[in-house]
Amino acid sequence: MIIHSTALYADWEKFLKIAQEAERLGYDSIWISDHLISPKDRPYGLEAWTVLSALASATKKIRLGTYVLCNQFRHPSLLAKMVSTIDHISRGRINLGIGAGWYKTEHISYGFDWDKLSIRIDRLKESIQLMRKMWTEDNVTFKGQYYKTINANLEPKPLQKPHPPIWIGGKSPGIKQLVAEEANGWIPVLPSTDEFSKDLQEIKIEMENIGRNIDKLDIAYGGAAYTLVTNDNNLAKRELEKISKYRNIPIDELNYMIGNSSLIKKLIQQYKKVGVKHIITGFLDFPKLYSLKLFAELIIPYLK
Repeated sequence: MIIHSTALYADWEKFLKIAQEAERLGYDSIWISDHLISPKDRPYGLEAWTVLSALASATKKIRLGTYVLCNQFRHPSLLAKMVSTIDHISRGRINLGIGAGWYKTEHISYGFDWDKLSIRIDRLKESIQLMRKMWTEDNVTFKGQYYKTINANLEPKPLQKPHPPIWIGGKSPGIKQLVAEEANGWIPVLPSTDEFSKDLQEIKIEMENIGRNIDKLDIAYGGAAYTLVTNDNNLAKRELEKISKYRNIPIDELNYMIGNSSLIKKLIQQYKKVGVKHIITGFLDFPKLYSLKLFAELIIPYLK
């Protein structure tokens, strides 16, 4: 079970409290989102990679990751160095979740270039290829369309071999193709079970075509921060109504883990049947810890 923690509600003390409590309760990982402003155009909180650097020292066994890092914000040669550094600080506990970037407003606001999706995906592919080479080879000269290096030697190499796991977020056709070609893990955000099953079959076919085994691909249900464990049916209904209005999706089409433990277990089982190996989600009542604790008590034993 992987916790998604977002800077929308978290100052450093809250991040630290959530991470350390998640570790104590037996969660597998805590992953930090990567935005500069929120999708509602509110000021955002702390920068993801800096928070992970601090958490690497403040925790001992829980894995750390990014859900998901925006490729547009950091040059891949520098990001490769950053990942390797945190891998050493954490003693081999970092996962790199990364995506092509989707929120145009924050790019324009902070002065980053904004290109069409196909170009952003091409840039992401080059980034992954360059980082993998820098983690596993010496004196890397890379001549891509978007990124170039000359005799770049990254030391120390990551502790994890051959390198820290690379998770790709998203579910567009181009992203699914990239997952098939390059990823160690895939995080589609809030898919229905039917969507997930169809998309996974497409990825499986592409992986077979290039000689990769889908059994080696880690696959997660990306639940954003929409989980709430509650026996209060009226509360669950109110939260679903708010999400339905915000996302403009009918309530009966929301595949969110909001409700009692039996309902959540049933939904998890449905996703497991179509190939999900990990659940990545945060809780609606964060930074409070009530749902974090209740989920650990009622759901984590079921997952294991």
